[in-house]
Amino acid sequence: MNIIKSQQKHTIFGRFAVGPNIIFLPQGPHWKAQRSFTIRYSTQPTNTDPDKVVDSTSIDVHSIMTRWTLDAIGIAGFDKNSEWVTRYHNIMQASSNPVFHIFPFLENPRLRFLFPSRKMVHHELDLFLAKMQEIITHKREILNNNKLATNKRTNEKDLLTLMLESAKEGNDKLTDEELLSNICGFFVAGHDTTANALSYIMYNLATHPKVQEKVREEANQVLGNQPVDVLPTMEQIKEMPYTQMVIKETLRLNVVAETIVPRKVTEDTDLGGVLIKKGAQVQLDIMGTHRNPKIWNNPDSFDPERFAPGGEAEKVAKMGNGWVPFSNGARMCIGLNFSLTEQRVFIPMLLRKYELSLPDNSIHKDKAIFSGIGQFVPVDLQINMKKRY
Repeated sequence: MNIIKSQQKHTIFGRFAVGPNIIFLPQGPHWKAQRSFTIRYSTQPTNTDPDKVVDSTSIDVHSIMTRWTLDAIGIAGFDKNSEWVTRYHNIMQASSNPVFHIFPFLENPRLRFLFPSRKMVHHELDLFLAKMQEIITHKREILNNNKLATNKRTNEKDLLTLMLESAKEGNDKLTDEELLSNICGFFVAGHDTTANALSYIMYNLATHPKVQEKVREEANQVLGNQPVDVLPTMEQIKEMPYTQMVIKETLRLNVVAETIVPRKVTEDTDLGGVLIKKGAQVQLDIMGTHRNPKIWNNPDSFDPERFAPGGEAEKVAKMGNGWVPFSNGARMCIGLNFSLTEQRVFIPMLLRKYELSLPDNSIHKDKAIFSGIGQFVPVDLQINMKKRY
């Protein structure tokens, strides 16, 4: 099945995250080289201290996570009130308009005059992409003029810095257009969805104190229980399997992306006795899969033990793709490693320093309340943060 690109390239989402981005490149040596580059440079822990974004006893979790994930990518300075963050959210909201999802040809430049409000969003997108290019150019100048930045250890560099350094090399070199497009892709994968995932993880930890304490004990066992901040290494991350179980269960229960990019069927296909004709568009319902009682026991409950060795998740994996927060196969989300690394670094650092709980008047007391089309964002999620040192 091919990704639908011809009609998508003029849409809001297509212009922002498709372009020459490696997610949407045709199969071939260039696609493999670009994907190899992305995977290699998206697995390094970055020195982004949770304490830098926590400044009160009760915080708006999603707002804080948005700022933290932007910092990890290398696009600092976008606070929640920034015109660029507002512009980005307006663009993403517009990209979810179901009319233009169903009829993407309506966004052809020759037809935009029929939809003045849509034409305005495309102008906003022009401004946003120009700003992203400005950030890339500015950081490149800093790297060229500042040897200290170049000599930093890998885990002290943000993703944009690593990509710019790689673009100067002979192998897997990125053009400016590819660099901008990949950064935009990581903006979605490493900013929006990861901010949502971290928000839900904090919610699940706040509402399940025994799970929270178990994650904290694991972090202290690996990183030490001294009252000092410690940035986990890749080796130490691997020594915290229970933290990984909590992350996986959150991504199963609290889906951050509703579905995958549509695919076009290239030939008549029999799928489980259902005929899907050539040319049909198909999508994967991630939430429906993750909450399906035919696949998961008590699917609406939070139970990290599902992902323990020999647990339910292993049985589900043998039956098929029952856990697909990043899709699967060669076309799975390029932000997978980057997003999981962010989460696996942030959570142990956070819990060593803070205890989490829900305010008594939280609207999320009984269940997580979310909104959105395409991406599910927690609504006004406040978490109490009690410092431990």
